[in-house]
Amino acid sequence: MVSAYCLDYHNWVCIPRHVEENFKEMADMGYDTVCLTFSESEMMYARRTFEILVNLAHKCGLKVHVIPSRIAGRFAGAPLMPSSWVCRHPQFAVPDDFWLPIACLDVPETTQYVNDFMSVLINDYEIDGIIWDEPKGPTLISHHPATIAKYGENPTEENMSQSFCEFFNSITEHCHKLNPNLVQTLFCVKNEPEYFTSAISKNPYIEYFGYDGNLCRQRSFREEIEWTKYRIDSVWDRTVKECNEAGKKTFALVETMHTPREELKNFEANFEAYLQNYHPDHLSVYYYAHNCDAPEELQDIIKRLMKKYIK
Repeated sequence: MVSAYCLDYHNWVCIPRHVEENFKEMADMGYDTVCLTFSESEMMYARRTFEILVNLAHKCGLKVHVIPSRIAGRFAGAPLMPSSWVCRHPQFAVPDDFWLPIACLDVPETTQYVNDFMSVLINDYEIDGIIWDEPKGPTLISHHPATIAKYGENPTEENMSQSFCEFFNSITEHCHKLNPNLVQTLFCVKNEPEYFTSAISKNPYIEYFGYDGNLCRQRSFREEIEWTKYRIDSVWDRTVKECNEAGKKTFALVETMHTPREELKNFEANFEAYLQNYHPDHLSVYYYAHNCDAPEELQDIIKRLMKKYIK
């Protein structure tokens, strides 16, 4: 599987003929799937728009995998914002420091909310799969009363990992029951402890597991160019090991956002080397990633190398 990763893509200003042109280009580049974000914001304001995107993708021969974004604050995705559900229900939030509010996983209301959210996505749209993007705070120690009641006065990071895995098992099982043909993928970040990633990769309802990462230095705006994340090839051995142990297929997401013009040559060389040397079962690459100095030049590099090695 080769997917185009699209964050916050045409969810507000949506010009269908432009979208169809993009989807046709994706298919021409060798993508067979498009990954589209759907957050609590879209649930409120972009239901028809998302239907347009799904239908146009299928018209162009692409499968659609949805990225449930920032749901209950427990997954990544776009747009970068707090969970509106957690903001409306502060009694269910983890009362400990985290950079954005996150829901406590030891209260049943959190699982019920996510299951209800996913029921709408699966029942109302003809999606083909789900991408679970970067679990957030999976080992952050919670001192919510529900957590204390479950684990005692001094819960551990390992306890939090257990709660996340139990929560993830419940929501992925729910999705599977609604549509057993859905393909579910999960990816994590390298800095999560291996006891967590090893455990969650064994979830019985996901087919693909892996990591994201980049292939060049980044810059958000005018600051110094620097490595802000690890290289995607640095997690390949870990991906293969954990997938072999869990009986999963491998996944890798090549991130390209915040790419400065000065790094285009480095990205090109590293991306070509990656396509030559690594072959995940599900390769995902950003399509026109956000906030790049030279988006057309970057896209031309990706398009040329995808056609060379994928098609």
